[in-house]
Amino acid sequence: MEPENHSHPDANTPASGSPAGAPLPTPGAGAPASSVPTPAAGDIKNDIAKILQNVKLPERREGGLSQDKKRVIEVKSFDTVLGGDVRADIAQKKSAAETVPPVIPAAPVNPKDPEDDGSVKALHTFKQDLQHVVRDNKISVVRAASLEQQKMRPGPIESNFAPQKHRSYAGVIVTAIVLLVLGVAAIFGVLYVMGQSASPVSVQTSNSLVFAEQTLSYPVDGKSANSIRTELALARNGGSSSLGSIKQIVPTIQTGSLDAQGKPVVRPITLAEFFTAIGANPPADLLRALGSDFFFGIHTVDKNAPVLVIPVTSYDRAFAGMLSWEAHMNADLSPIFTAVPMTTVDAAGLPATRTFVDDVTHNYDVRELKDNSGAVELYYSFPTRGILVIAESPYTFTEILSRLQAGKRL
Repeated sequence: MEPENHSHPDANTPASGSPAGAPLPTPGAGAPASSVPTPAAGDIKNDIAKILQNVKLPERREGGLSQDKKRVIEVKSFDTVLGGDVRADIAQKKSAAETVPPVIPAAPVNPKDPEDDGSVKALHTFKQDLQHVVRDNKISVVRAASLEQQKMRPGPIESNFAPQKHRSYAGVIVTAIVLLVLGVAAIFGVLYVMGQSASPVSVQTSNSLVFAEQTLSYPVDGKSANSIRTELALARNGGSSSLGSIKQIVPTIQTGSLDAQGKPVVRPITLAEFFTAIGANPPADLLRALGSDFFFGIHTVDKNAPVLVIPVTSYDRAFAGMLSWEAHMNADLSPIFTAVPMTTVDAAGLPATRTFVDDVTHNYDVRELKDNSGAVELYYSFPTRGILVIAESPYTFTEILSRLQAGKRL
């Protein structure tokens, strides 16, 4: 059997022009056997190996070129070496590979933090601390903020204002208690004064000059002038009576004798004894011109106003005595009657002595003493030549006149 002879391709014939695997021409088919060398099979393999060594293939990288691009590079690399048949085979494999979609492994899914917005945060804020504390411990934002503040401020801060507030409240409470005690004491004083009239004693009284809705006795035995005046002032300001009514207060003194039941007998004091008991010093001529009986009462009107009704025995002397007593009348009768300063300021702005002035009320002449506002605080009048009225409220004078007319004394 003769060995196969293959002709080596001519150097001028491109390698791409002869198909791979085509039978080489025999020596007797158109070229002399001496001009066409016959290379051995091992030489072709060596040449292919050398060519493959000179071909630089791209390195494989993770996440680099896709499978399709890799196949294109391989095709382009081997296309120039192996010829059209190799290229056709590779193209056939590529078309088969394209029919099967590549399986891309799914990337691991990490749970995303709801607070993570994808941006790089360079700082860790106090707000984030609060959010984590609220979410993890399930407490309110206010409670979390309070806990954070306690951490930053471990020691309690003492306030200088709280003790002052407590002290101010304590002062108000103490003041209220003191005022309450004083008010209760005043009420008990008034009740004591009024209760003296309910003592089981016999009172020798004459007919009253003026009708009164209520009559109370007031013993003056062993009492000083200041205490009597103070107690009568309390009796004036305390208690309650119906509007327009008059309450008579009868100052009494014990006679030293006993009645049939063995009780001490008391009598109303005279006008002179009354002035002496309260420390008043009217002129002697005035006392001689007035009767011994008198009416002292409290009229409930715009205020609890005191009133004195005194019989007159000598009008001329009584009128003259009242004029001379005007300079000291208000001081002698206060605080039973409202006190008025005895000095005032005249039209020139200079201090002057406050005096009584003449006025006419219900067609009766009166002498009245006014305060700085012009309100009448003390006045007296002789509605008849036999009656003297000393009062404080102008409304009292009208009521006294009405009751004197009803009693046929006017």
